[in-house]
Amino acid sequence: MGFVSITTWRITGETETLRHVTQLMKQKYFPGLLALGANHSMLMDAELDRFAIVTVYPSRQVRDDAISHISDLRSEGAEEFGAELMDAYAGEVLAASDE
Repeated sequence: MGFVSITTWRITGETETLRHVTQLMKQKYFPGLLALGANHSMLMDAELDRFAIVTVYPSRQVRDDAISHISDLRSEGAEEFGAELMDAYAGEVLAASDE
């Protein structure tokens, strides 16, 4: 079924905006996640100064094999986004509407 990672972030920089984050995701971080084996990744506006990144992998193994690179992307992204990582969740997909 797949494996999903959800990270939540808070913008901390005074000049950073969600538009800035969106451009970085499209240009750099989505391609990076896909290159690491993700099937799909999405940026979600969580309102106020927060956003979430949801990434779908074909399996836990694919995500686990790439975890050190994913951690590097998160650290790099935090600087470029002007944001701090608040939480990171991950787990197996148990059911989906398109089944």
